[in-house]
Amino acid sequence: MRFTSALFALAQLALLTACAVSPPERPVANPPAVEPQAPADQTAVPATPAPATPSPRSYRAGIGVVESASVVSLSSPAPAAAGGTASPATSPTMAYRLKMADGTTQDVVQAGERFELGDRVQVSSEGRLSRQ
Repeated sequence: MRFTSALFALAQLALLTACAVSPPERPVANPPAVEPQAPADQTAVPATPAPATPSPRSYRAGIGVVESASVVSLSSPAPAAAGGTASPATSPTMAYRLKMADGTTQDVVQAGERFELGDRVQVSSEGRLSRQ
């Protein structure tokens, strides 16, 4: 009986030992690529960040025809004070695609005067539209 208890205790000890030992490290078949680092005596030059504000867009001045028009954003009237009346809403911001006389197209976004499909318009170099 004593022999069986000792054998049982030895088996438990072997199981505990097996669980406590970490498995051997095996080499990976395809190790991940590691980017080489610059030597410590060289200083890396940081990349210059992109400007935070976009550069102003230049428009081709000339005559064009409105090919498409879509609403970019709607404005809502300011809330009326108690007993007062609401101010009129400002016009929505519209995006227009224009077919220019030279056959090219250009997109113009503006609020204010509205144009319909087929309208002939004058485009200024600042991107403002006016009826032609």
